[in-house]
Amino acid sequence: MRARGKPRRGRTEAASPGRPSRGRGRSAAEPGRATAGGHARAERPEDRRRRAPAVGAPAREPRRPPARPAAGPPLAGPWLWTTRQGAEGDLAEELGLALGPGAAEVVGPALVRSRAAPTRPSGGVDLTFARCGFREIGLPGGAAVRARLAPGERAFELLRPHLAAAPCWALDAFVPDTDLDNPLVEGVGAIGRELVALVAARAPEVARRRVELAALRHREGIVVLLCLATSGLHVGWVAAAEALGLAPGGRSRVRVPGDKPSRAARKLEEAFAWFGVGPAPGELCVDLGAAPGGWSWLLLERGARVVAVDPARMRPDLTARRALRHVQDSAFRYEHERDDPFATGEPADWLCCDMAWRPLEVAALLAKWGRRGAARLLVANLKLPMKRKAEMVARLRGIVAEGGWREVRTRQLYHDREEVTLVAHR
Repeated sequence: MRARGKPRRGRTEAASPGRPSRGRGRSAAEPGRATAGGHARAERPEDRRRRAPAVGAPAREPRRPPARPAAGPPLAGPWLWTTRQGAEGDLAEELGLALGPGAAEVVGPALVRSRAAPTRPSGGVDLTFARCGFREIGLPGGAAVRARLAPGERAFELLRPHLAAAPCWALDAFVPDTDLDNPLVEGVGAIGRELVALVAARAPEVARRRVELAALRHREGIVVLLCLATSGLHVGWVAAAEALGLAPGGRSRVRVPGDKPSRAARKLEEAFAWFGVGPAPGELCVDLGAAPGGWSWLLLERGARVVAVDPARMRPDLTARRALRHVQDSAFRYEHERDDPFATGEPADWLCCDMAWRPLEVAALLAKWGRRGAARLLVANLKLPMKRKAEMVARLRGIVAEGGWREVRTRQLYHDREEVTLVAHR
């Protein structure tokens, strides 16, 4: 048997235009292989082995900088962002792609500062790897100020003009989600209580306009933020309409009751909460990569009909339910117009996809569904490579958008790991 990766004896490859052949006819005087004295040296076997691609390996695409997506005007800063521990570099890379080189810096575990905030053309801050962000005022490091004022007093003085101008406000006092900062949670809680007491004593009319954080979802107002980290106390504010979310500290923990088949159910429930819409009873959902059934279970619990597409087996208690049909085949072969087991003759209401597969191929599949108009709404979970994640996310969004999906957004949600959630609509 021929050893893997070794060419057959006597076999040569045709030379591509402008490139020497890799067969026996290669010239020893190939450009770039001259010695310091100007004499060409013979190619050594180890040189050839280093350059030869593995048998069957796909040709590498030339690296091109990703096209910058359409964006709205950036919001002036500085802005401070929290992110998942370990994703600081991904967020800084994403901000650099959106705002230009040098736009962001890592300031501590799970913390990144930028000179502005990128926005979508339709409005709202648009970032994938950030959990929470706010306009930072009074940057940490003013030793004289900290020595003169207690933390709560300093926060009150910095926030006073913004509180006075806001129609209503809510407080979010938190620590970054890191091993170093989590023990500081009691300290930031005490500073928050001190701030509330100072507002009540010195500006009672402002204190009366305070609301709960979740109440800002449907109201105009601001969130004032106290972020206590090992780097110091970070103070700032953000308009409710500009906030990435209203979960305390950006930690959107989701609890799903019942006997859920897998952790995946929490990811999907959080995705619906972020998207702002979820399946209604009776709607038809196609679940690509469904096994063992975490997403299908949640869709059934919401009263939807589910087409679960996966060559692997589903849980028997799910396949026994009348509202689920299991198509035991590859998601890349399934065509809804032809294979819909419910025979509705109509597009699916939802396309849901959580496949452990190469992200570029999954994005191309989602784009194919978009071009065919085979679903109205999309929520997908895409696995990411270990490096250059922000660049990959930009490529994935572009591919999906080329399929006709609109308002394509991505976010690394609280329950995501080395992956991102993508949503869009037709």
